[in-house]
Amino acid sequence: MPEEAELYDVVVIGGGPGGSMTGTLLTDYGKRVLILEAERFPRYHIGESLLSGTAELMKRIGVLDRIEGDGYVKKHGVEWVWGENREPWTVYFKDALAMPYDYGYQVERGEFDKLLLDNAREHGADVREEHRVTGFELGTGGAPSTVSFTDADGGAHTVRTRWIVDSSGQGGLVTKQLHEQNWDPYLKNLAVWTYWTGAERPPGLDAGNTFLPTFDDGWWWFIPLREDRTSVGMVVDSRVLHENREGGMQAYYEACLAKTPELAARLAGATQADKIHVARDWSYQYDRFSGDGYIAVGDAACFIDPLFSTGVHLAMLSGFLAAVTVNTVLDRPEVPQAEALGFYEAAYRKEFARLRAQVYFLYGGHGSSKDSYFWHARSQFDVAEIDPEKAFISLIAGAFQHRSWYSRYLRELDVPGELRSTIEQIFDGKSTGVGVDPQAPLTTATELSYVDDLAIDGAHLRPGRSVVTPAGPTLAVTEHLGRLLELADGHRSSVDLVGALAAAGQERDSAQSLVHEAVSYGLLVPTA
Repeated sequence: MPEEAELYDVVVIGGGPGGSMTGTLLTDYGKRVLILEAERFPRYHIGESLLSGTAELMKRIGVLDRIEGDGYVKKHGVEWVWGENREPWTVYFKDALAMPYDYGYQVERGEFDKLLLDNAREHGADVREEHRVTGFELGTGGAPSTVSFTDADGGAHTVRTRWIVDSSGQGGLVTKQLHEQNWDPYLKNLAVWTYWTGAERPPGLDAGNTFLPTFDDGWWWFIPLREDRTSVGMVVDSRVLHENREGGMQAYYEACLAKTPELAARLAGATQADKIHVARDWSYQYDRFSGDGYIAVGDAACFIDPLFSTGVHLAMLSGFLAAVTVNTVLDRPEVPQAEALGFYEAAYRKEFARLRAQVYFLYGGHGSSKDSYFWHARSQFDVAEIDPEKAFISLIAGAFQHRSWYSRYLRELDVPGELRSTIEQIFDGKSTGVGVDPQAPLTTATELSYVDDLAIDGAHLRPGRSVVTPAGPTLAVTEHLGRLLELADGHRSSVDLVGALAAAGQERDSAQSLVHEAVSYGLLVPTA
């Protein structure tokens, strides 16, 4: 490599939402950033429905107003026909207690991703499209790493960099070479989709809602887009491709549509406007997301079933976490690199696990037919850490702001009576969890230990403290959690603890959620 090879602080491989998010923020933090994207944007990509919580991430990089102004369809909620009861039911983001935005967006990913990449360029990142990365070599002994790539004309180039961000999507250019990819044994799916014009949409506020009906072989998505274009696809078992190779996927798509009358009615007067697309949708995560000189964001680190439309959200969230982590590694040598990367991995995996647990719960035997291979296979979650009922209990521990969603699930799904009763009592403040009397005094578990940890403070990580739960995971000792652990003296019940936290100025729902979370994780136990 020539001595004069250009030196960057960070090279980002891939210009999708995760790469754009990371590159934009690191540029804002004063770093010299090169983003290498293999294609010319706009380019087609699936994954068109955004979570309402993604709006806060878009605001962080200054694009939310532009998204609002570009006329993307707003998604105020999600309509379900889920389970053997075929009555539709809808949940609305506006009913959540603590969401800053009461709608998400339905986006054409080509234009949306281009907006994000152009924004990175406007913030000062060196963005090069049609530049394909061909290899990398991690530096040793403090030397820079190198990244090799070809330009649009086929010319070969090499640059030096202090850090590499792998946002190359499911290709995982760095992670695939350095780490083991662990596939989820239960979520090996296939996505089959196309686009329609003239599809019937509900009136008023519901016109932009995602529609998710189940059928015997899986579930459908119906995503309204701009200009009367609607994305309509299904998620089915991956064996479908082999079984229908002779008849073709167009015929299979039509046959499945006929099995779903609620969706067929919406498309009765519509016209199919594109070919059938097919893609493998297997969920996975790598055993490591980072190492000395590199970090992976978005699908380059992990991918989850598309049921909750989490792809863009996880990509942009991990981009934010990665930017703060890398910025700390480059600026703050007093912060051990291993600790900074450990913070990133723990934070990203925690969000991934939370969203995956939601998928497990809805897949846990609530299909349109218990005799269907698809639903039967996904009901067999027979390992303790992914038991659907336990997953649901743990989910609501930190999600009181989504109370309306969970309450609606309880009403509409075939939830076991004991689980239904427990969750309803938690929401009503009459229970703290399974088998815990809200009037019984609580104390801290004797086996608690504390570790020095990190927390986000602006553009960097700063020293913090975490408590190690009896089950193994760590929780950051926030001001509120620290106060709760001090208050749990063996004489106060969960009701008393919620009242004490509220009296100290904490919002009551937040206090109730915190007490339930502490009990769920085993930090608080009944007094002997």
